[in-house]
Amino acid sequence: MEQFKIGKILKIVSNYMDKDMNNCLSDYNITRSQMGILIYIQVAECKNIEANQVDIEKEFNLKNPTVTGLINRLEEKGYIKRVRSDKDKRYNKLELTESGREILNKGKRKAQENEEKLLKILTDDEIKELKRILTKIVNNI
Repeated sequence: MEQFKIGKILKIVSNYMDKDMNNCLSDYNITRSQMGILIYIQVAECKNIEANQVDIEKEFNLKNPTVTGLINRLEEKGYIKRVRSDKDKRYNKLELTESGREILNKGKRKAQENEEKLLKILTDDEIKELKRILTKIVNNI
């Protein structure tokens, strides 16, 4: 691995995590991208903020058609619903359904298992240091 630059190493790890997570989530007929949107909506609900498509596009740096497709599929599966915003009638807010909450909880458990599997080769101190370094990088992007 010595010959790899840091960006390449991060890309390899990211690709592995995406692939592994998508494999695990396939049991629930959901992708990691869809899971990310469910998590975003849940966090917004906890903060008493309305989640809408435009905010998701900005948060995940995705184009409108991509987010539209993700939201449509989540709605078709019964995991979210669109509700007219009370604050701005031009927008639909996105809300989790009960089955969306259930799948989110199952997916979070799978994600935790995957992360533990990936990090089991590291000591607790190494994990803390890795988090510290990656957080520092993210905060300076």
